[in-house]
Amino acid sequence: MVNYYVYKTTIFFISLYKSIEMLWIRLFPNFYEGMLCDVLKSGGIDINGDKPWDIQVKNKEFYPRVVNQGNMGFGEGYMDGLWDAEDIEEISCRFFKNGIYLWYLNPWNRFLDFMEGGFFNLQSQQHSWEVGEKHYDTGNDLFESFLDPSMNYSCGYWKSAKNLAEAQIAKMELIAQKLMLKPGMKVLDIGCGWGGLCYHLAKNYGVSVVGITISKEQAALAQQRCEGFPVEIKLVDYRDLKEQFDRIVSVGMFEHVGHKNYREYFETAHRCLKDDGLFLLQAIGTNHKELPCTEPWYHRYIFPNGMFPRAKHLTNCTEGLFIIEDLHNFGNDYTKTLQAWIVNFKKNWPTIEGKYGPRFYRMWNYYLQFAAGVFKARRIQLWQVVYSKNGVQDSYYAPR
Repeated sequence: MVNYYVYKTTIFFISLYKSIEMLWIRLFPNFYEGMLCDVLKSGGIDINGDKPWDIQVKNKEFYPRVVNQGNMGFGEGYMDGLWDAEDIEEISCRFFKNGIYLWYLNPWNRFLDFMEGGFFNLQSQQHSWEVGEKHYDTGNDLFESFLDPSMNYSCGYWKSAKNLAEAQIAKMELIAQKLMLKPGMKVLDIGCGWGGLCYHLAKNYGVSVVGITISKEQAALAQQRCEGFPVEIKLVDYRDLKEQFDRIVSVGMFEHVGHKNYREYFETAHRCLKDDGLFLLQAIGTNHKELPCTEPWYHRYIFPNGMFPRAKHLTNCTEGLFIIEDLHNFGNDYTKTLQAWIVNFKKNWPTIEGKYGPRFYRMWNYYLQFAAGVFKARRIQLWQVVYSKNGVQDSYYAPR
């Protein structure tokens, strides 16, 4: 609790500094406007140019906002209509490939990233429910508008898939095969979402599944969708789990755990997994040291307290608990998944427009396109890791 108030105090003083900095920027607008244009040009992005990824400035407030606030100002500026572009995905890709994103990371932003990851624990059990309330409980109609019929809100597997639905089924099949499921097994799904994977495994592999989530909206719909199958959905924090399972799977949830809690997360998985069991973790992460593990705009508008793991966390935090049997990176498939979500979101927007409004549309469009660009630049990865407690005795050969 003390750390949380220290965190809020730190945010206050950084905001105070940024307010003073903004006054200085407004004193010399031409200088900072020229500086920003030069930075963008280094990545092949022009202001008011004719390329799809050129930025069309609609309001001069764009310049001081971005110089002062970095990606927060860039994202909010788009939401507020200060700028527009045909291809935000390509802008994002160029930001990361050409190092433009690093220009945003002034010492204060780097300091805040260090404090959030190395000092404060924003993902403690006290705060773990915030992302459920602020993101996943936004409304099931929103997520139904862009996800596939199985409601998988994570990267699909596009090796042979021709569309989003096929990619998500292929991902679930890949998980089932890697877990070496057998009828009668008991499976735990940590962060089960709307129950798509729970349903698939119970229906097709003869296993019983316990799915846990911190979202009331997800829990209600997941239980409804899994009716008639041996699936139990629980509204519970992973740290409260006590029972044991033959297999554990966690897809797209590790990004909400936070660096301070990784060891406890893996200790929980170890406690809940039988000695001869397998644990599959699917997570977004980065092995680029210069990139921050938190992102201010996403933290405020999309995933409160979200934090990307680094590759080292997959090994350092499991020492003495698990053996890595397999590590599989298919991060480029997230670009395709996000692109499919964008198409669906735009196509189905008229059905939910009245509830959410134009600013929300711009926010969600920016979120999906900017994320697609980061994966396209290959600065963020998508890992599937298979763990065992004591090693698979007859060797483990992972399917692809």
